[in-house]
Amino acid sequence: MPWILLQGAILLGVPFLSRRLARRGLLPDWLSPVVLCYAIGILLKNTSLFPLSDPFSTTATEVGILFAIPLLLYATDLKRWLSHAGSSVLSFGLCVLSGVVATVAAAYWFLNDLPDTWRLAGMLAGIYTGGTPNMQAIGLALKAPQETIILVNAADVLLGGVYLLLLTSVVPKWLKAVLPEFQHDKAAAVDETETDPYQAFSYGHAIRAIGLTMLVIGSALGLTWLVYGQLGQLAFLILMLTSLSLAVSFIPTVRNWENTFETGEYFLLIFCVALGMLADFQSILEKGLGIVQFTAVALLGTILLHLLLARLFRIDRDTFLFTSVAAIYGPPFIGQIASITGNRQLILSGIAMGLLGYAIGNYLGIGLAYLLQWLLQAYTS
Repeated sequence: MPWILLQGAILLGVPFLSRRLARRGLLPDWLSPVVLCYAIGILLKNTSLFPLSDPFSTTATEVGILFAIPLLLYATDLKRWLSHAGSSVLSFGLCVLSGVVATVAAAYWFLNDLPDTWRLAGMLAGIYTGGTPNMQAIGLALKAPQETIILVNAADVLLGGVYLLLLTSVVPKWLKAVLPEFQHDKAAAVDETETDPYQAFSYGHAIRAIGLTMLVIGSALGLTWLVYGQLGQLAFLILMLTSLSLAVSFIPTVRNWENTFETGEYFLLIFCVALGMLADFQSILEKGLGIVQFTAVALLGTILLHLLLARLFRIDRDTFLFTSVAAIYGPPFIGQIASITGNRQLILSGIAMGLLGYAIGNYLGIGLAYLLQWLLQAYTS
């Protein structure tokens, strides 16, 4: 029992600490709160400093994602997104398309080597649309074995971490030889004070948003019960949660609440710590090499195909980087890539595309998985 209490304290405290360090500028440019939370969770899991409860970590990931999805979507302004930056929307769409093509190709490639490649493709398509939260939600919705979800997450942490290190070091320089430079518009330059997510925090709005989120979750559960007579239909539950959250975002009062995104990010960071606590790299070496290979093919295919399409459509380097990060890692990493490129004009657009990924990732991943299941059955029969 004391170890469970310590684990719970870490799950709640590390996100708070990481955000406080970021707010005070005490984290280097290459280390975001998300990376720090993942790293601490992984360190605790793989060094055995004290016994961790996997069921407790699993419950924390599920609760974290149920609260994070609505809170991250409340500030959504779909009309503004679609009219805000055509090149960002195009590049993001090309990245999503690349992810779908690459994961489908990987599903066929590993068809005889791994079970249920349609599930893996759906989960990874979710990652390459909106990031890890979508993968977790899609995995639950598709009733993937918990071990599979853990292994996919660990493989993504491993390979995604490598790509993130490259993104924050040599990739921006390499891309100068492939893609055109971003054309800065001084008149449209973003005021840093308008994009600082750590300004005076509105706890009143955050509490209201959490209360509304509990109502949204309860409504999604109620609709699932009414339609199916049970709560086990997780695909429907996740889609209802996403749909209700987007519907609520059309209410101006809710959309204008302050710090709903930051509150959602706090739950996302809890999710990241808990997910890191489930990333047993020894288990990957023993059981998950096939999943690592599947993920490597899917990730590399997504990156290269997106780069090829970006060159064909004359997407500039910075827009490519921001939308690639938005799709593969989600909004919390946008600030990190802005620091590397020195481009603040694309911050709002990058966050918008990341939120759009959160919004559509569940639909896309679940829909693709079931379509691919039918196609693979027809292919093998």
